[in-house]
Amino acid sequence: MKQIKLLFLLLSIFSTVCSAKDLDLMNLEELKTELVQRASNYTGLGDPDFKIQNELEPLVKRILEVNPQVPVKDRLPLLYGVWKQVWGPYDYQGNDRGVDPSIEPKEIYQVIDPDGFYYNVSPSYKNGDRKKERINYLKGQYRLSSKNPNGLDVKFRKFPGMKKRPDVRPIYDFVKEAEDGTLPNQITIVPTFIVRLFFGGGTLVEVYTDSNLRILYGSNDDEFKNKYLYVMVRQ
Repeated sequence: MKQIKLLFLLLSIFSTVCSAKDLDLMNLEELKTELVQRASNYTGLGDPDFKIQNELEPLVKRILEVNPQVPVKDRLPLLYGVWKQVWGPYDYQGNDRGVDPSIEPKEIYQVIDPDGFYYNVSPSYKNGDRKKERINYLKGQYRLSSKNPNGLDVKFRKFPGMKKRPDVRPIYDFVKEAEDGTLPNQITIVPTFIVRLFFGGGTLVEVYTDSNLRILYGSNDDEFKNKYLYVMVRQ
């Protein structure tokens, strides 16, 4: 039994060393491709024990070593536009990193506007029933953090939605209507006064941004004790 345990330990160490060596041999595009592919394998999966995040973080670290980033204030134009979440948290009601059965993990978008706001856009299904779909538009305001050179402090402001998916345009294409209050089949997901009183906000730490990849950590506390990795690609 001791010999078997020793064998597994040696195999584990060998695998770790090989993985580190492989990362050192990859160029930036190879590292990015590897990160997105691995993250895609876990789309829609929870991560209560941080195993997935711990697997992805060596790639994140190596990408930052190969392509160091300037502070986020100098990268803001790269953030503007539509981003699709490849992997990240899937339940925003608690900190257990589970998966909310009412969401669609393959259609989570963030649309960032130069005027200091963004929208989280996604379908949801009442009680998990796919026949009861609605489209959510949760608005947040952002500003540069005074505590972190890569931080954006965010506050949630309103939460409208559509009770029917549009036929001809993608769901992330309706942010202007959400902002103007002219969404077709518009409904209120959560009343604005409740959003502003109880939704609060948090911090996004934008560690990496280029023309097609965005890596960030999100936290709902000012001290950033619990940080959750997001991997996003340009839509």
